[in-house]
Formats: sequence, structure tokens, C-alpha cells
Amino acid sequence: MDLQTWRAAQHKPVDRARLYDILKNKMRLKREPVAITYCDGAPPARYIAANVPVCAIVHLAEQGQKVYVDAAHHDCFVGQYHLGLITPEQAGPLICDGEYLALEQGFFTPEAARRNKQNSFTLPAGTIQAIAAAPLKDLPDDAPMDVLIAITDALHAMQLAGAAAVREGTPPHGELGPSSCSSIFAAPWLTQNTVFALGEGGGRRFNALDAGEMFVALPAAHIPYVIEMFDNFWFKPDAVHHLLMPSYARKSQDQSSARAV
Repeated sequence: MDLQTWRAAQHKPVDRARLYDILKNKMRLKREPVAITYCDGAPPARYIAANVPVCAIVHLAEQGQKVYVDAAHHDCFVGQYHLGLITPEQAGPLICDGEYLALEQGFFTPEAARRNKQNSFTLPAGTIQAIAAAPLKDLPDDAPMDVLIAITDALHAMQLAGAAAVREGTPPHGELGPSSCSSIFAAPWLTQNTVFALGEGGGRRFNALDAGEMFVALPAAHIPYVIEMFDNFWFKPDAVHHLLMPSYARKSQDQSSARAV
């Protein structure tokens, strides 16, 4: 699927200013939400090239920068491979078969490393020419928001990753083990679904995640659900607890009997 076909299926109108207000002022996310743009040509104007691992563009955007990585500007062949910026032939078995994982880390067996890569999401070579990131609050009007990424704690991750689940019934996709670039950039495209991911050592380090933080990546089609969820964010537990919990029903009955006496 090419980028324009993917966008046609994904993009829905979204009030970016209101989305940001909900995320930062209502939900009180501690870190800045980041807008990701896939590029099938030149990156958006006013974005600068970043010679960093592709996953690190999230952290740079959190700090206020508008950046992109492409085949000429990067600092990690693993990210190049998972984003389809180099071919499997160029990547070779060092990356495609995960040989680097076993070379770098004693706890990784060669077979486990190979299967890790087999089970990781990778865009077909040539799908995009670059990937760009900007702070949501500073996203240019003419830059598409293909994916919204937040780095946050488990409670907020549950809420954001569950937005589509509570509005249309689509459970999010969870990731543990693959490279962060695969999980937060390739997986949302290929699954067309929200992804929550713990990341791996490098991705967590390059993005300065605390022990209790994780990634949440929402594709464009799911982003409006964050606003819908907030607009309908209310609880009436007492109205249903007596229907679901026998102990609650008995307690309510006992209290009613006590009041009657």
C-alpha cells in the first residue's frame, strides 16, 4: 500500500489545538505529544535533517525540534531497514536475521534473534522516503499527522491506547521485544491500529524513558477517538455494581434494611 492510499483510508478531521489541550491540560501528560509524518518525497518545509537513530526523532520533537531521517541522514541501519529506507539485501543477515542482537547481548541466542526479526514489523523497501517528527503543538498546518506518539506512564498509556477500543471496539496492538522503530513507526502503518510498546534497550535509552514509561502510537484514524473519549469521560459505578457484583448487591441490600429499621 502506498502512502497516499494509506492516508486516504486513515485520515479524519481532527482539531489539533483541542487535542493538544486535552492531552496536556486535561489528561496532564508530563511529556510533549509528538506528530509523525511519513514522507514519500521531500520532508515538510522547515524540518531539518537529524543524524540520529530513527527512534530518537521522537525525543528531539519532544524538545521542540522539527526533524526528519532519510536514507542519507540517520545513525542506525536497523531503523533504516524497518522503515524500508534500505533493502533487505543492503541490510543483510546482520540486521534481517538479527545477528547484531546476539553479537551485542549475551542473553540473546542466535535463533531467538532471528525469530525476533521475523516477528517484527518492517515496511517494504521504498514505501517512504523519509520520516519526520514535530511537537504536536508546533505541527505546521500543511504537515499531515500520520501517527501521534506519546511517551507516558501505564495509566495514561491505558487510556490513550484504549481510545479506539472504547469508541469502535478495536483492541490495541501490544509490543514487547522488537526494535522501537519497528513498534512505533512500522507497526501502526501495517496493522492500521494503535500500538502500545515497552520498546527495547536502545529505543528506551535514545528517548530517555523512565522505568515506568512506555510508547503509545496512534495512527491517524484513531486520533479523533481521543477527543471523543474525553467528551464522554464519565463514570457511574454505583449504577451497575449491584448488577455485576453479588457482594456489592448484598451490601446495598443490608444498608437499605438498616435504614428501614
